[in-house]
Amino acid sequence: MSKIISVANQKGGVAKTATCRYFADIAVAQEKKVLLIDFDPQASLTKGFGFNPELFEGVNDANICNVFNQETVNVINVGEEDETLHLIPSNRELGIIGQGNIIGKDLMLRKFIKKNKLLEVYDVIIIDNNPKFDTMTINTILASNIIVIPVVTAKDEQEGLHGFFKNTEETLSTFDHAIEKMVVIPSRYNKATKVSKEYLKIIKEDTLPFIEEMCPTISEAETMISEAVPEKVAFPDASSYNLSVYKYLTLYSSESSMKKDKREKLLTTLEEIVKNVIK
Repeated sequence: MSKIISVANQKGGVAKTATCRYFADIAVAQEKKVLLIDFDPQASLTKGFGFNPELFEGVNDANICNVFNQETVNVINVGEEDETLHLIPSNRELGIIGQGNIIGKDLMLRKFIKKNKLLEVYDVIIIDNNPKFDTMTINTILASNIIVIPVVTAKDEQEGLHGFFKNTEETLSTFDHAIEKMVVIPSRYNKATKVSKEYLKIIKEDTLPFIEEMCPTISEAETMISEAVPEKVAFPDASSYNLSVYKYLTLYSSESSMKKDKREKLLTTLEEIVKNVIK
């Protein structure tokens, strides 16, 4: 069964876009056909591939705003010759059209995916989100069967995570939408700091009890807390090459400042996370 994964959190700086990138490249390495959808008007995912979002504004076959008109949106091939890795880019117009009075606008992405039979073309669809809970995020949640939530292991992040759970619970129950999995990925973890270790412990101990008590719809899904993804210089280094950290460490290992054992451990961690999510 094809997977539609919404990578979301109502806070910025938690590695949502980086998560989308390495999820996509690892899935492609497993010979999956992958579509990335940038559903963030800030277009971080689009920019991460080296594209100027302004090129996709206005009357344009690749304008993601066509989703709200139920028109075709052309994909961009961002994979290698023997890969199926496509991107639907974003642009700032998405934020404007999302505020408009469109009947059924919260379900437009789900209808678009169904109308264009994307699940017959792709094994995995991965959707990047903006850093707030609005029409864009509601669209991606209602289109998805898996929700992935990167969360920084830092002070005050737990409150934001609980807020996201509450908003997601309300969305799922209001629209009677069921998901298969809810996956929390502790990100930017620094084992050398007391704060990071403390908040990783809090995430591991408090998340599942909170969902069981406060989120009955979410609790019907499989809920997972993955291994923590460490904060490494490889992530910004990869961005400078317009690559995911997975592809960067695979292709440019000699240029990375990471020691071989730490590099291999990070790659293994990322591969295990993705395998557990899309299996």
